[in-house]
Amino acid sequence: MKVVKETQRKKGVYAFILLIFLTLAALAFLFLNIEKHTIINLNSADVNVIDDRVVLGASVAKVVKTNHGLEFSCQVKKSHLIQPYCELIIDIQNLSKQAPLTGVNLSNYSQIGLWIKHQHPTQPGTRIELRNFNSSYSAKESEVILKPNSLEYLEAYVTNPVWLKLNDFSIPQWWNNSHNLTLSHGGTDFSNIHSIAVAPSTKVQQGNYKLTIERIELKGQYVSKTVLIAVLIMLWGIALGYIFRGIRVTKELVFKIPEKATQSIKFGAMSCPLTGALNRIGLRKCFDQLAPTDLHNLSIIFLNIDYFEDLYPNYGQIKADKILQQFVNEINNACRSSDTVARWSTEEFLLVCPDTALTQAVEVADKIRAAIREAAWPNEIKITCSSGVAQMDDEDLTNLISRANRALYQAKNSGSNRTAAA
Repeated sequence: MKVVKETQRKKGVYAFILLIFLTLAALAFLFLNIEKHTIINLNSADVNVIDDRVVLGASVAKVVKTNHGLEFSCQVKKSHLIQPYCELIIDIQNLSKQAPLTGVNLSNYSQIGLWIKHQHPTQPGTRIELRNFNSSYSAKESEVILKPNSLEYLEAYVTNPVWLKLNDFSIPQWWNNSHNLTLSHGGTDFSNIHSIAVAPSTKVQQGNYKLTIERIELKGQYVSKTVLIAVLIMLWGIALGYIFRGIRVTKELVFKIPEKATQSIKFGAMSCPLTGALNRIGLRKCFDQLAPTDLHNLSIIFLNIDYFEDLYPNYGQIKADKILQQFVNEINNACRSSDTVARWSTEEFLLVCPDTALTQAVEVADKIRAAIREAAWPNEIKITCSSGVAQMDDEDLTNLISRANRALYQAKNSGSNRTAAA
């Protein structure tokens, strides 16, 4: 019996030493900021261009591989199209796999770096798209549709190279609407990136647009900080449980510490870090917690900042972010305590109104619009918003959200600072 106890004691000492070593290794990853880097090989990548001539436009794009990188140029010309366009497409297929449309998983990366020299007289802004293939939404009959994880920036406000956070990318609302994607696949997806697109921003004017892409690099953590913290909590929780069990402490006390820490990590992943509103994961959780009586008279309000696309080029990202933060605060101050706000896309927010009839929801939307219109904004900017309202009928949540979203665009198409009900 004594030999058994001695063996158990040695095992405990070895386990404790191993735990200390793993903790130090995790702390090294956390505080030394050890990162992994991946460089896109532009020389071996397949590159091509697309311009609006495919829809009978007049813009002409071309690309040339040189020793300095990819020289992309586009003669943007006005035509019958409302918005002329041209794009440089860089395919980054995973050549180690033979399956078609097998891209690269960028989910564990946090930033993409672009070494781009611009040689056009004006700076119209640049749009970057990381296009993802997913059989759940990309395969449509014989057509292949890649989801565009998109971000636009102004060269005047950044240095070369520019590092863009993948968390700042979003899916254009027109794309989600046209492919009928809501909660299931409406967010960004970097799990199977097939190609990178570089193009002038949607505000580009007629003229010569030319740039040279010298390098594209991705960086991120080998293990995310959230995972490391969760693993440390789990390991120390097991160790504390083992110690407490040895001195005959109750089972409830054994699990108390790791359980609370794990819950705090889960809660943090449900909110938008910029505005504090729920993200789509938090929104799904909110819907799950609604009682059947709440669903009977559930109403949804979509809120969209009018002309938000003009804020970034006119005032910069910092001012635009402050406006988004204040916008959510104004909504929370004007809505009722039972209502919950979530961020749907860059400038679109969704307000969940349980046990609320359509007429009441319209009143709430109008009250919020008035508060937004009368609020004092940075730089004395005049901000208004439009809203779309829908009440639950004999349908699922996806259809309810789609109807509210269509009502929003009905309001925006009839002018700014409007409310429309589905």
